[in-house]
Amino acid sequence: MRWSEAAITSDDVGTAPTIKNHSVTYHRGLLYCFGGYDGRRNHQTLLIYSLKEQRWLTPGGGRHGAEFTVGGSAPPGRNGHTATLATCRSSRQRRRLIEASIRDNMMAQPHNPNIERVPEFMERDLMRRGGNMNIGNNMIVDDSRNNNEGGNAQGGDDHRPNPNDIDAEMAEEVNIMDSNEDDDDEDAQIIIIGGWLGSGPLAAHDMWVLDISGGLERLRWFQPPSRGTNPGPCNMHSSDFIPSRGEVYVFRGGNGREYLNDLHALDVESYVWRQVETNGEAPQQRANHSSAVLEWNGTSELFVFGGWNGSERLNDIHVLDTSTSTWSTPRVTGVKPHPRAGMTLTALRGRLYLFGGSGTSSKCFDDLQILDRAEMCWLDVNDEDAKSTAARCDNAIDDRDIHQWGSAYSGQDGMGGDDDQQGGECRGGNSRSIKFADWRSQENHQVGSALACTSANPNDEDMVPSVFVTGKPPGKRAGHTSTAVGKHIYVFGGSCGTDYLNDFFVLDTDPPPLMKVTEPASPQLYARRLQHFYNDEEFSDVTFMVEGRRVYGHKLVLSTVSDCFRAMFMTGFRESGAGCTEIEIPHTTYDIFVAMMEYIYTGKAPEIDVFSTEPGHGLDRAIALLELADQFFLYNLKQSCEQLLQPAVNAETYTFLLNVAQKTNASQLESYCRYFERNMNELMD
Repeated sequence: MRWSEAAITSDDVGTAPTIKNHSVTYHRGLLYCFGGYDGRRNHQTLLIYSLKEQRWLTPGGGRHGAEFTVGGSAPPGRNGHTATLATCRSSRQRRRLIEASIRDNMMAQPHNPNIERVPEFMERDLMRRGGNMNIGNNMIVDDSRNNNEGGNAQGGDDHRPNPNDIDAEMAEEVNIMDSNEDDDDEDAQIIIIGGWLGSGPLAAHDMWVLDISGGLERLRWFQPPSRGTNPGPCNMHSSDFIPSRGEVYVFRGGNGREYLNDLHALDVESYVWRQVETNGEAPQQRANHSSAVLEWNGTSELFVFGGWNGSERLNDIHVLDTSTSTWSTPRVTGVKPHPRAGMTLTALRGRLYLFGGSGTSSKCFDDLQILDRAEMCWLDVNDEDAKSTAARCDNAIDDRDIHQWGSAYSGQDGMGGDDDQQGGECRGGNSRSIKFADWRSQENHQVGSALACTSANPNDEDMVPSVFVTGKPPGKRAGHTSTAVGKHIYVFGGSCGTDYLNDFFVLDTDPPPLMKVTEPASPQLYARRLQHFYNDEEFSDVTFMVEGRRVYGHKLVLSTVSDCFRAMFMTGFRESGAGCTEIEIPHTTYDIFVAMMEYIYTGKAPEIDVFSTEPGHGLDRAIALLELADQFFLYNLKQSCEQLLQPAVNAETYTFLLNVAQKTNASQLESYCRYFERNMNELMD
């Protein structure tokens, strides 16, 4: 997975307000943002972000030309509401209900200048019937009724904070539409329910609809008539559209005075409310929770997580099977998220993505938690650095799980004021030198030893899958929105303490695999594998006889590192019985020669204690290796020997070692011996 900051055209930066407890809903390439609280007032203006143009649009036109206009009367400003995308087929029943409401409204207010054209979906139906509902020069819609619970009709100047805000959350299930879809028979609407208007003892219990069927050119607000048992005042609740039932499910939340857990459903065609009678143990009363819907095994499952119950934050999870109206509390493995409220929960491709929120002690979170429905497990979410370590241990990582995240938010604990809060297993090896028949096995063994890491406990009950996230995540916040668009999740706004935000981030949950060259190039392979051919008869084409003992080598390797060996091979030597060149090496010992050969094949610097008094070791061994390195033009080895001999330079040895240095052309050792000679008195004190 991969985090990035959402692209916004530079001249539009600042268009979006710094808000929390707002709503963002996606439909056909556009993100619709409504409401929210900026620390001073509730917002009423509808904002739209174009994913294609990568900028915020503004109502009534602008420097880019005509942007969009919205007909009808907008809902009063609010926060802590829900905005749910609902789609349905046009129905005669729905049309008749709206038409009846329009007639009643026209008769009650025949000269109302706000009476305008009917919503887009109705106009299409009327045109197909060859009729209309013209009354004079106006089409009408019932938008005169405004149950504000005593709130300001404009909703923009009220300074009272949301009493249910513990740094609220709006976790909505977004229906993803194909950008090329053009079905004129489908009605698309955003249903606004409840919220806090800024005044009155209770939250709002009104319902508003934004008709978006006609696109930007024909947006229109209206307040449809509703029947049945509505939820009543609700704030910091959650609403989710259940396509299979054609209903919006509302889990109540708070009403301004108390915390509730009743469940209601709204038919999106008839606008008839019903209270959902459920089986099983329902979640306890709460507000500022989050919810989302996953389609699983042919049914829609409504997940409810966390929230605030008036005394503590929660981290429990409950599932409603909407086909049987049965609540259950599943056993979820993995590490639970910390208790919190004001987080978001977004459903996408069989997983629930939880982000941010407000925890205990006024702490805001910036973590990403992922619940995998198939595993019923909270996954282990790590950054890319952890992935690199795991990859070296040969853990298998699913490409689609290469992600990143973070964020948090603030809120209040109670309902009486706006208390803004600050918101695979690795197998180790051992490092012993082991001779393998196959040099590749030896290489793998050594690499495994070098990369040994702590193995997972094989008797651990829960082996949790891991996912990895890259990129720059959002900061700590709560009261933000997280909106699913295809395989992406857009995070916008929220607050952390008194810092209200309008930044915009996007999480790609399935980024394209990065095409990287990770395998070693040929020179790296030579360096890694050459050591396995040291003194190995296999593939050898030259044999050295030293003190009557054989040492195996390879002409290509030796002539590459030494001009002396190259000249030696070009002059011609007698062939052995197997057709292999055999060369006698006089004036050195077997141990010194194989030490030189080991250095050529492995690059390993010699380890010699020049002060050892053991025969064949100490100073004599270092000098013998220096002489051999000079003889075969191995300059790196010669310099290593000079370093070994430097500590041995003293008043008794400097003259002898100066002669050795001159004989072997060891310029560094010679320089140090002369330095010692010049400063001997001072160095000896």
